[in-house]
Amino acid sequence: MSKVCVLSQRVPYPPNKGEKLRTYHQIEFLNRLGYEVEVFSLIETAEDKKNAEALAKQLGISVNSYQLGSKFTRYASALLQGLPISVGAFYSKTLQHVIDEKLKEGEDALLLTASSLSYYIFSSPYYNNTHCRLFMDFMDVDSDKWAQYAGSSSFLMRYVYQRESKGIKKLEAKTNQRFDECFLIASEEAQLFNSSVDSSKAITVLGNGLDFDAFYPAKTQPCAATISTGPHFLFTGVMDYKPNVDAVLWFVKNCWPLIREKAPNAKFTVGGMNPVEEIKALSDRNGIDVTGFVDDILPYFHQAHAFVAPFRLARGVQNKVLQAAACKLPIITTSMGAEGISFANADSMWIVDDVDSFVAACVESIENFELSQHKAQRSYQAIVSEYSWEQQLSPLKVAMARI
Repeated sequence: MSKVCVLSQRVPYPPNKGEKLRTYHQIEFLNRLGYEVEVFSLIETAEDKKNAEALAKQLGISVNSYQLGSKFTRYASALLQGLPISVGAFYSKTLQHVIDEKLKEGEDALLLTASSLSYYIFSSPYYNNTHCRLFMDFMDVDSDKWAQYAGSSSFLMRYVYQRESKGIKKLEAKTNQRFDECFLIASEEAQLFNSSVDSSKAITVLGNGLDFDAFYPAKTQPCAATISTGPHFLFTGVMDYKPNVDAVLWFVKNCWPLIREKAPNAKFTVGGMNPVEEIKALSDRNGIDVTGFVDDILPYFHQAHAFVAPFRLARGVQNKVLQAAACKLPIITTSMGAEGISFANADSMWIVDDVDSFVAACVESIENFELSQHKAQRSYQAIVSEYSWEQQLSPLKVAMARI
């Protein structure tokens, strides 16, 4: 079997957040198929180094880590060179030399896991003559994400985000034109890329799966009486990530007071690491609990009666929505939270975008037990039948078979 070198912005372990989860399962999948997998990751802390060692032990593969310099130096260097800040944020001269050698040797396949990492390829003196096969997992259309941020930011940050969007879009287009194959997480992302970034070559859809050993329904499902007397809504995610913060703040400000008028005993749990101060400030009032980091998020899914995903800024597939479906929870989401999920429709979840409709859906999830359970069952059946990692990663198997 051939060798596949995976270049990731961060150590893809433990698989406890979107990008880490996706890359970890790709590595595990390729390793299981018999490829010799070697990982190259950037680190900032001693904990990152330990995670790299743990990944190597977990999968029995080679994991190489490269220490990043000071954030100020990296960002300033990117600005002075006219590069996107994302490029500077994950650039290491030491890693550049390693990639140069890989391209010079030309024997491996390189799988990069973020658009900003393609700079390592294009800045190498060996790029134009390499025989390496080059693959890019964009995951999402990052340039559009930065554009969304610009649209909801102050004047100064709007300029920063617009600059980032423009620079990343150029890199995304060049990558699609020059690499052997590029991947995006959903057909909606591929359509967006084709219409707004580059249409010179088709993008391959490479979805996210779910680990059904990690997320599954509670043995005892909540009954109608329990839900009506003490309804419990849940949101999970890394709570310093802008789309997650925006979703929770929008929900708490606009929807939660109206829900509590209808259901005074309702509780809302925000589960996830690194809550920013605005999120921390919500805890212990009006029935809201902010957990911060927890060792195991599954019990929170099992204690909730419904999952809310009120996204207004987002890109790609929301893993948390898939996790809620696997736990057989009724889901109330915006159209942005449902994006890219094949089974997302009115029969399997509430998909609503304005405040009044979102509040009405949350209240209905309390008052109409039969409807809630019907939607939850439909989502659960669909995810079990369609969303194993084996199924979702089959395009990666096809792509690598061409090496």
